[in-house]
Amino acid sequence: MSRFVATTIAVCMLVVVPIGETPADATARCNALPAAAGPTVAVSTEPELQNAVASLVSGTTILVADGTYQLTNTLNFRGVTDVAIRGASGNRDAVIIEGRGMSNTSYGNVPHTMAVYDASDVVIADLTLRDAHFHLIQIHGEADADGVHLYNLHLVDAGEQFVKGSTAGNPGPYADDGIVECSLFEYTDRARSDYTNAVDVLAGSGWIIRDNVFRRIRAPQGELAGPAILMWRNSIDTVVERNLFVECDRAIALGLSSPDSNSRDGETTYDHQGGVIRNNMIYREGPGDIGISVNYARDVEISHNTVILNGTFPWGAIEYRFGSTTARIFNNLTDAPILQRNGAAASQAGNLTNASLSWFVDPASADLHLMGTAVAAIDSVYTLATVTDDFDGHSRPVGAGTDAGADEYASAGSAHPSGFLDVPPGHLFEQDITWLADEAITLGCNPPVNDLYCPDRPVTREQMATFLVRALDLPPTSNAPFSDTAGSVHFADINALAAAGITLGCNPPANDRYCPAASVNRGEMAAFLVRALDLTDDGGGNSFVDDDGSVFEMDIAKLAAAEITLGCNPPVNNRFCPTDTVSRAQMAAFLHRGLG
Repeated sequence: MSRFVATTIAVCMLVVVPIGETPADATARCNALPAAAGPTVAVSTEPELQNAVASLVSGTTILVADGTYQLTNTLNFRGVTDVAIRGASGNRDAVIIEGRGMSNTSYGNVPHTMAVYDASDVVIADLTLRDAHFHLIQIHGEADADGVHLYNLHLVDAGEQFVKGSTAGNPGPYADDGIVECSLFEYTDRARSDYTNAVDVLAGSGWIIRDNVFRRIRAPQGELAGPAILMWRNSIDTVVERNLFVECDRAIALGLSSPDSNSRDGETTYDHQGGVIRNNMIYREGPGDIGISVNYARDVEISHNTVILNGTFPWGAIEYRFGSTTARIFNNLTDAPILQRNGAAASQAGNLTNASLSWFVDPASADLHLMGTAVAAIDSVYTLATVTDDFDGHSRPVGAGTDAGADEYASAGSAHPSGFLDVPPGHLFEQDITWLADEAITLGCNPPVNDLYCPDRPVTREQMATFLVRALDLPPTSNAPFSDTAGSVHFADINALAAAGITLGCNPPANDRYCPAASVNRGEMAAFLVRALDLTDDGGGNSFVDDDGSVFEMDIAKLAAAEITLGCNPPVNNRFCPTDTVSRAQMAAFLHRGLG
């Protein structure tokens, strides 16, 4: 694995694209690569660049100075491993490497801008590559090229494919384990012919294509380009996620046609196996074909994509085709049907196929983040275990349920004043939760991002311990009085709470257990707060009509006398509901009144 791969997987998607930015800016959410590790070679002229690539040794990074480099030869990577070529400044638009023109038949020794042969773990990053007659980057799987990582590239005007992964067929080798991320692919206007794709890989396994923008991947007027992303010839386990496609004739295809002599391992049934297509946004106003297509494909998941084609292909936005195809198609948001063809089989649930442009922030700019008007899409589908984030990399769900399509409403854009995406202005408990965050009593509910508060979730006893320990600044202790807390991340806080006499346990009279994962009810909350705040005045008791006989009756009375609780049935407020579970939002209100 390349020295950069593990790091960039972790840092990509940490920055949110502000709503309304142009599609070209969407990849700004990806962070810069870390500094190069190991030996480096700095180049600032085209001859120096050619010499550095030709003499490259394993473990070395070529750093290319800002400028324009008109190639005299394709940059060929041979016989090396764990190498990189990247723009020295990190500004991909400041380092331009040019071919001879995508329509120029006199391309000489520059058929492509770059080609990878018998090399592995090659990083190509922070560059603009443009104007190749054939491919901007050719990855020769037949020569055992694998592990190529393309990051933060601007790829413009390829005569054929922008990125091509090739094969000589069975028995291999193949171009495997590629990563294409945080890059912009675009034609200035259109391709020179219909034989074009942005990423076209034959017989590749384990490819990840994510967080990219694809613009105008389209053929000349009246013709149809290939899919912007095409993985076929028995490619395996491709992941295509969080990409934006704007004005592309077709966006994504896993599998295309029946297997042939180029199919991986001599496969005769499937053109693609496994794989996931999720959280992509596709928008088109001009002519074209289907948005997402799977063909001769086994066991593909197509989930949480937003596909808006504006009637340009009214028969379907997503299709599954041919008798060998099996798919799971869940929670997509489209403005055209999901199309079954030629005997394919799929399970479907949660798909909404009548989306309106009024549901989106700025569809004319391909900003398909949801508006509050998308009532039918918001909180409307079941949460999938395989989809835990959205197009912006924020956690799902936000609110009472999960939203259809690529965007989780209220997760895009800047956090609200509360600091949490799921506590918008006007939320009933906004001030209480904001106070809790400002006092560092809560960090959030989705570490390590912690941009959600999860106001509707119940408070557990172990969470309650941490809230109170932070609020009261209780000292740590070495005593561990409970037998069931050793595996809890809140172990130390539970012990500190017990040492302060704020909790006794959950199994009287033995009280040798704490029940850390159990939810806190309103009666228990009263007892926690009465002990924590040392409240003594019960106001004469009988504050509520529904707590008679409750073991927490006196605690509830003391809480009411201190005006920390008003009741559970406004405006009458003659009931306390002592057995009701306390939500995280309600808990914020209790603590704010008691401690604020």
